[in-house]
Parts: sequence; C-alpha cells; structure tokens
Amino acid sequence: PTPVTVTYQAESPDEGALVGFAKAMGWFFCGRTSAHTTVRVMGGAEERFEVLNVNKFNSARKRMSVVCRTPEGRLVLYCKGADNVMLERLRRGQPGEAEMVAQLAAYATEGLRTLVLGSRVLTEEEWARWDQVHRAATTALQDREGALERAAEEVEV
Repeated sequence: PTPVTVTYQAESPDEGALVGFAKAMGWFFCGRTSAHTTVRVMGGAEERFEVLNVNKFNSARKRMSVVCRTPEGRLVLYCKGADNVMLERLRRGQPGEAEMVAQLAAYATEGLRTLVLGSRVLTEEEWARWDQVHRAATTALQDREGALERAAEEVEV
C-alpha cells in the first residue's frame, strides 16, 4: 500500500481527521494487526509499534489511550481526548504550556472543537504493575466497565 492509494476507515470523524492529518504530515499508517501497528514516517523505513494495552474511548471519559512499545523499546502511553479533560492531566510547567492553553481558548471562542494529544513515557516497572491492574479489569466478572475506567484513570495521570 502507498499513501496515495490508501483510504482510511475510522470509528469516528475525529479519528478520521487525525489519521488523515497524520498522513498529510508524513506519518503513513501502513499496517495493523491485533498486536502491532506499522507506520512509515516521512517516507522512510517502516517502524513497528507493539500495542500492549488499549483504553477505549467513552463519552464519560472523553478520551482514549494506548500503551505501546516503540521501535526503540520505550514504553509510551499515547492519549487523545477533549481539551478540557486533557488539560486536567497536563504536567504543569512544560515548555509551550501557556501558548497551548491560549490557543485552545481562542479555538473555543470561535466555537471550534479541539482534541489534545499527549504522551508519557512509562518505566518497565510502572507498566508491569499497571498492566496487572488492566488485565484484572478486562476479566472482571462484575462491573467490568467501571474497573476498566478506573484502570485507565490510574495510568492517564
């Protein structure tokens, strides 16, 4: 497949817009299995990300996230969501924070919907401990959805 011949299908218009924009910026999603996503960045070599955990979107959380092992072996939580819930999770004092908050406010004033993307590097120990919590939630016999929401909240800080 090539970026010219591939048309993406997405679960929501927001996801369609995100992958379309990523493609326009040189990030070509060229393959996916249940365990991996393959991306070609800026026309270079294909890079394979191992998908370890997925925290699905729901209207109460207003976000979704995924934990991946990058081609370099790092564990990274990638999260996307509504600006208001993502700003609550922002680590304060980061470079560009004031500019981002101001730009989001300007978009909101114009009535535009915005999504915010974030990431956090996890240590092997952090991920292993949280993965146990997440696995227990996925197999819970009672209140599985609640257990999954609590597990997601724990890692998406």
